[in-house]
Amino acid sequence: MSEKPILEKNFNEDLDVERYLREGSILARIFIEVQGNDKDACQKALERTIFDSLANEDPVKLLNVKFYELEKDKEGEFFSGVVEVKLLLRDFRWFVNVVMRYGPSAMEIIEPDSVKLNLDEMQSILADVSELSQTFSSKILSLLKDEERMAIYEEMLKGANVNNR
Repeated sequence: MSEKPILEKNFNEDLDVERYLREGSILARIFIEVQGNDKDACQKALERTIFDSLANEDPVKLLNVKFYELEKDKEGEFFSGVVEVKLLLRDFRWFVNVVMRYGPSAMEIIEPDSVKLNLDEMQSILADVSELSQTFSSKILSLLKDEERMAIYEEMLKGANVNNR
């Protein structure tokens, strides 16, 4: 990643971040990465992800976005690029949800230093994680042929049998 972003944009500059933090919001930074063999497609994918998807999430307030130059790998086979996003999220549950759905390559919680979760909040987070995991698993398995699916199930069962001993 180059030192200087090729595009930097600020959002929600009038937002009272301190008030949101007092009310339980999370101030964080995430890094979303893309790789592909078509530079324009990679750039458009990053832009759509940030400006069309993440920016329109109700519990998410973008504060700052930095796009870095897409660069070729050492072998010259594909392009790789990253976007750094500073954002404010409604609460820790939404931070987990965004991480699960957008898959950032890195993340940093800036504030607060700690979060206290009650039983309902903990169960809601676990339910969200379980639901997203099941959705992803179903989508992946639906793309596989029957023989591939059976091989995966067999491996999963072997692992389950080893862990239950």
